[in-house]
Amino acid sequence: MGCEMKDDSKPAVKRQRRISTLAKANREAFKAARARADLTTQNIEETKELRNRFKEIHERALDSQVEQGPLVPVEAQLEVEEDDWVYQTVDEETLNELGHRVVLQTSAGTRKVLFETKNLNEAMDCAARIVEFSDGCVLVETIDP
Repeated sequence: MGCEMKDDSKPAVKRQRRISTLAKANREAFKAARARADLTTQNIEETKELRNRFKEIHERALDSQVEQGPLVPVEAQLEVEEDDWVYQTVDEETLNELGHRVVLQTSAGTRKVLFETKNLNEAMDCAARIVEFSDGCVLVETIDP
């Protein structure tokens, strides 16, 4: 008779897999931290993309400004009626019809565009009247289309 040993014995202590409350809380905290880190990474990427888009827009604006040349200031025309300010506007069709501008050039060398007219005769008539009251030179210039 051979002597074989069978291990039919059961462990005296049964192992149970339990997760402590602290370990569970740590696992949840790490999961939340990873989610926040992912969100932060996404926000950083979106910010970089927006910054690049703004940079492109800014560069295009600078390029168009160079191509456009210097801007001419336009003074707002307004009337004050009692407590109200009434701005005068000119429609685009009228602006397209303007052909000449009257410019006052002072003895100090400064230039000021006084107004624009539809034709040369109106500009000359107005310039002749202004010359009587100013100590500068009044010029009539054509407006380039």
